[in-house]
Amino acid sequence: MSIIERQSDLGRSIVEINTNTLSELFTLQRENFEKYFSTNRSFGEKLPEVKDVSGFISLQREYGETLWGNVRDAVETQNGIVRGAFEEVRVAFEKAYKTEEVVEETVEEVVTKPASKAKAKTKASA
Repeated sequence: MSIIERQSDLGRSIVEINTNTLSELFTLQRENFEKYFSTNRSFGEKLPEVKDVSGFISLQREYGETLWGNVRDAVETQNGIVRGAFEEVRVAFEKAYKTEEVVEETVEEVVTKPASKAKAKTKASA
């Protein structure tokens, strides 16, 4: 596979990864938005049932814990999505830049260069 083909594949892979990642993130944001309104609605329905200050504080504490749990779960999920995208991009770059042909050429260049320099030095000293 030529370098141009590998670069084209890399470009296509990155566009596909970005598209999939953004789609997953937007879906997650929509779900989080729906969950937020659902949580507000359910606690709003409980609010008229509160008769004293301690009940209000208890309801407020429960609401805060629920919101915090939802935010924590959303951030963990987003981190997983982004981490997965970085892993996919890393694999795409490895595929584009680390091929057997390139590795073999590099090894051959490294092996032949020191030997030719050593021969040149021995001829110069003789």
